Amino acid sequence: MIMNPITTPQSLESITYQVDHLNVIFQNNWYQENIAILIDLLFSSIMPVTIQEKIIGADRENIRFSWNSHYFVLNFDCYSQSCWIEGQDTQSTELLATLHLAITK
Repeated sequence: MIMNPITTPQSLESITYQVDHLNVIFQNNWYQENIAILIDLLFSSIMPVTIQEKIIGADRENIRFSWNSHYFVLNFDCYSQSCWIEGQDTQSTELLATLHLAITK
C-alpha cells in the first residue's frame, strides 16, 4: 500500500472529555504532513489561540498553546493516529471542560 499524504477534506469525528485530557478523533486518516490543517481545524472555533512552541519528532508532534490565559499541549501521534489535548498545569487541566465546550459548539 502506498502512503499518500494527500487526504480527502478533513473533519472532526469526535472530541471526548476525560478528566485529564480531551481525546480528538478525525473522520479520515491523516499524516504528519497534514498536521497544520488539523491544527487549523481544531483552533478555528476557539480563536484567539497563541502557539507558544512546536516540538516536531519523527512520528509525533506536540504543540504548546495558550487559550483563555491558560496553557495546553496538543499532541499528535502519527503511528497510532492519536490526537489529544492536555492541560500544561493543574489550572489549565481544570479548564479542559470549558475548552471542550468551546471547540464543539
